[in-house]
Amino acid sequence: MKTKIFIKILFFSCLYIAVPAEGYSQEDLLCAHIAENMDKSPSLTAFSKTGVGFHVRNDFGMKEMMFAEVVSVWHRKKNFLMMSVNHYGYVNYGEMQLSVGYGRNFGDHFAMTARIFYLMAHAREYPSSHSLCVDVAVAYKVIPKLWLDATVYNPFMLHYGLLGQNVIPLRFTVGCTYMPLQKFLVSLTTSKLFPGEWEVDGRFMIQPIAPLLLAVNCSNARLGVYIGLTYKKFLISVEAAWHYRISVSPQMGGFYFPERRVGA
Repeated sequence: MKTKIFIKILFFSCLYIAVPAEGYSQEDLLCAHIAENMDKSPSLTAFSKTGVGFHVRNDFGMKEMMFAEVVSVWHRKKNFLMMSVNHYGYVNYGEMQLSVGYGRNFGDHFAMTARIFYLMAHAREYPSSHSLCVDVAVAYKVIPKLWLDATVYNPFMLHYGLLGQNVIPLRFTVGCTYMPLQKFLVSLTTSKLFPGEWEVDGRFMIQPIAPLLLAVNCSNARLGVYIGLTYKKFLISVEAAWHYRISVSPQMGGFYFPERRVGA
């Protein structure tokens, strides 16, 4: 009996949080979701806004596994450009990635992007390895609150070191983002590496009050909790991901959207 009462209270509490209120829009939720998933779903950037941001993550609390990234998106009419640079590792060993991409909206529902990546792997007392890679992605807005996207990373099976023997892994990603209500977003993304394993990732994001964003990410590899705050044209976020049977990886990020409607 107590369990049924608790379930009913939880259900109606979530329903209350998700009911649209005057002054709310889907802008904050959608932009925050796209900013967090720009790597796997770049074509969704077509439905976001011009912005620049950063992400910092520390895997398992180890200094050797630090990730830092700076990203930017610039929209001009139906065209948009994407740039990013990131580094994973530390001073003695690591991998750096630089990407430049171009995207275009075809009408109000369909978008396509292509990016080129420069990859550099460095290790102390060993020569660095330099590689090139590309990805292509498409997105389709089925209805005003439903988006589908697909990305193929390294479709041409390029090799590490340009002419090396090891092939850069091929990755397929398919995603679906749905906003049934203005203050509630749900997404499902599945990725497959070749060679490698499947990963299925689900996200539930809500906006209980205007400046606050809350999300739970759950996949077959980890469970994460996300907290975001909006202030004028800024978005600041912190996140903690628990990798099953391993440890916790804290993350923080920030984004600046010059075109954001203050008070939206």
